[in-house]
Amino acid sequence: MASEEGIRLRAIRTKVADTDATTAGRDAYDGEIGQEMEPVTPAGRMFMQPNLSCCIVCIIGFKNGINVAAMKKGLEETIVQHKRFSSVMKQDENGSKYWVRTKVNIDDHIVVPPASAINPESSNKIEDYAAELALALPFDQSRPLWELHILNVKSADAAASAIFRIHHSLGDGISIMSLFLASTRSVSNPISLPSVQPLSTEGFNSNERRAGSMYYYFSLFRWTCITIWCTLVEVGKFLLLLLGVKDSQTALKGSIGVGRLAKSISTANIGLDDMRIVKNAVGGTVNDVFLGIVSSGIRRYLQQHADKLAIHSSNNQGNHPVYGGTKEAVAARISIQDKCIDVLRIRATSLELSTMMQGGSQARWGNSIGYVLTPLCMKKHDDPLDYVRKAKETIDRKKCSLEAIFTYWSAQLILKLVGAEAAVNMSYNALVHTTLALSNMIGPLEEAMFFGNPITDIVPTVFGQPQALCIHLQSYMGKAKLVVTVAKDIIPDPDILLQHIVYSLEDMKQAACARTH
Repeated sequence: MASEEGIRLRAIRTKVADTDATTAGRDAYDGEIGQEMEPVTPAGRMFMQPNLSCCIVCIIGFKNGINVAAMKKGLEETIVQHKRFSSVMKQDENGSKYWVRTKVNIDDHIVVPPASAINPESSNKIEDYAAELALALPFDQSRPLWELHILNVKSADAAASAIFRIHHSLGDGISIMSLFLASTRSVSNPISLPSVQPLSTEGFNSNERRAGSMYYYFSLFRWTCITIWCTLVEVGKFLLLLLGVKDSQTALKGSIGVGRLAKSISTANIGLDDMRIVKNAVGGTVNDVFLGIVSSGIRRYLQQHADKLAIHSSNNQGNHPVYGGTKEAVAARISIQDKCIDVLRIRATSLELSTMMQGGSQARWGNSIGYVLTPLCMKKHDDPLDYVRKAKETIDRKKCSLEAIFTYWSAQLILKLVGAEAAVNMSYNALVHTTLALSNMIGPLEEAMFFGNPITDIVPTVFGQPQALCIHLQSYMGKAKLVVTVAKDIIPDPDILLQHIVYSLEDMKQAACARTH
């Protein structure tokens, strides 16, 4: 089966230290609910803090209308069987927090909004409804922290849509997406999981690993030196960020409190084949192309915004543009970093998570994430492919560093030694000093169905992070969905930003094709 490809995880078991206090607390909970307990991970505790309370939101488009009763039954047989989606967070007398299994009333987690809650005149009615969830009331802590909104409303790409809203303390994006895919089946083969991209493996080849191979030992020594140097440099940059070094203040930069502002979601379909053409032209990866088109698109957007401000200022104050200098110099001086989140644990395959829901696996689950700060190229390039080359250079350097591992373990250490508040402050500063967050998620290669209903598209995003801009790339069936989520008060025109990113890919494709003829 295609979904079995990749790396399988070893079984893990969480053991609570049998101190008198924890034993007493466990006995008390067992008497109350009668279920086993599992400690809340450090990252899970961080996401429960008010300053960093985030929710993962994912729109699932369907080819047919949604049968609410069938959806409830399917959820009870799959996702509800997962321990995180059937547990509540409890705290013992010592302040330690645990996930405690509880009985799930599926009706408490299904929301079918009235017709009045959806604007029929909007061309993006589903995205608009999902964006309003950013201002929804906090989850009821007495229930598992998730809900599903069912909208039997036609949109441009789907006959009906379902919107998951899941608290980030339950798991990271990879965990949530893997669990969702484990609940789907292939349309062409309903008894099988949909095929996904197999995980690639990198490293020295077998010839280099031969005992006594001088080239192998030289390569290992060289790789070690490069890793140490790159780690020191990147960690130093991260520490400067925590000490107050910020991105330039631009039309995209948020500030403290931006995570609680109203949101807007814009989407566009782009071709993975187009990205592969560009990728092959520069000898890079899809991630390189993604970072390159985002860099180029943001530069175009900021340049357009600077031109408008310059014209406005010139009309009101004479010939004195607000930024000063040429428009090329304006963008070149801007310092922008995106916050990529590296998932540190090896990814569980969909098959493993499918087994977990049946009680036969303990695949690693949670928020095992570290931060990778990636500068975006704001310099103007005559060759559009230079943005991808610059992105590739940056990503290759990041791959050689242990920045993600350092930031992950630093947060864990601070949390254990000082407490959740200090760890949250570190993470919050890392986010609020940067401009945007990027995410690239891999979906099924073939058409999948969720409880018998074929899926047309998948639109993920996150609410609550202290940044005004979040950009996601979600692949599905050989196509890619570009998702731009913004704070409306900071970025009122996300569609224009999205168009600039799409146009950047078109220019790069034309440049790549021109080189092959």
